[in-house]
Amino acid sequence: MALQRRPAALGFDQKHSHAILISVRRQRLCVAAATRTATKATTSSATRKLSVLELQQSEQAILAALNGARGRGKEGLTPDQLSALTAAVEALEADGGVADPTTLPALDGRWRLLYTSRPGSASPIQRTFTGVEAFSIFQEVQLQQPAQGQEQEGGGEEEEEEGPRVNNVVEFGALGFLKVEAQASTERRPLPGFIPRSGEGLPLFGKSFTYPPARPNTRIDFQFDRAAFNFRFLPFKLPYPVPFRLLGDERKGWLDVTYMNVDGTFRLSRGNKGTLFVLVKDVPIKQRLAEAISRQDDELVAALVSLMEQDNPTPAPARSPLASGRWRLVWSAQAESASALQKWGSRQAESFQEIDGEAGTAANVVQLSGWATVRANARVEAASDSRTTVDITDAGLNLGPVRLPVPAGGRKGDTPGYIDWLYLDEELRITRGSKGSLFIHRREAS
Repeated sequence: MALQRRPAALGFDQKHSHAILISVRRQRLCVAAATRTATKATTSSATRKLSVLELQQSEQAILAALNGARGRGKEGLTPDQLSALTAAVEALEADGGVADPTTLPALDGRWRLLYTSRPGSASPIQRTFTGVEAFSIFQEVQLQQPAQGQEQEGGGEEEEEEGPRVNNVVEFGALGFLKVEAQASTERRPLPGFIPRSGEGLPLFGKSFTYPPARPNTRIDFQFDRAAFNFRFLPFKLPYPVPFRLLGDERKGWLDVTYMNVDGTFRLSRGNKGTLFVLVKDVPIKQRLAEAISRQDDELVAALVSLMEQDNPTPAPARSPLASGRWRLVWSAQAESASALQKWGSRQAESFQEIDGEAGTAANVVQLSGWATVRANARVEAASDSRTTVDITDAGLNLGPVRLPVPAGGRKGDTPGYIDWLYLDEELRITRGSKGSLFIHRREAS
């Protein structure tokens, strides 16, 4: 399986026309599609529902298109990637996914924001936080929670744990997080005394659309009521400096679920200001990756790898002691230019890599039987925080005490290869080789 490298960021001075084209297409994607959503209810009966395979392929096309994006779509998308993203979003939104999503328990939970179209109508705060790559952004949906006390339209005290709610969370890494909380109202569970937002609102806060929901039980109306910074080095919360109660309609909005899959793990939503949101359920990505590997769903595995790379917990994996150990190969996608020995070894059930960082050595080991192995030895050295050079020194077929030399694929004087570390923790590692092959290894117990 041939792999393509992650595209480089578009330089403004070198590819100014591409940047303009992306901006124009992004505006058209969010505004035109948002307008179509308003009339979709009258035409949905004539729209062909996609097959399960087509739905999965469209979801994976979106994840693949976002592989090179940074800042949740702020930059890094080529025109071709944006076109693929647009086509897949349109296909999924035309299908609609599961019916009545706001009534389903699957919608509840913590969702990770992967992409936002960031139209000109978005609020300044939204544009600021969503575009920062170093921040992780989540949406907590709690529509099924029992209402313990709810704020009335005219004011009054609210309790700390009332529901239903929709909260936005911006995580600042080890420093802490910002949580902006809102009361939620749906068709099935309306908020007592709540009057939904009406009108376009003030330009300062971004223009709001006024069209009705396209399908029943797809809209979440909300009103922000509190927010605070939670810094881990402080024993108290810092209030968010926005007087929500004084903002009237400007603290209100709505969110349409335009597509959610049956598993409740992938969702498209559009806000009242036309923004498209692509979200995935914050099921541990490692768990989703393991399930995809067991199902041999190679396209989903490749898409999830990009998410794992964003959450790499080890800052300098090539120099980390965690890199050393015996690792079992559990999945690989071999580049066309990979050596014959490498391609053959990756297809074997018992394939391992042994790394000794202190000694600067590594070995690829294929266990053929209890007495037969193929072993390729190499010298390794950290070339950077995320890259390790690999210089294969020899390879052989070991039959008990007998060792027969095997061509290793390299020639004397060749430039050493390398692996780039995409993800590393105590039990899992993901690397990409110098020829483009992708490897997932799981640590063997010592």
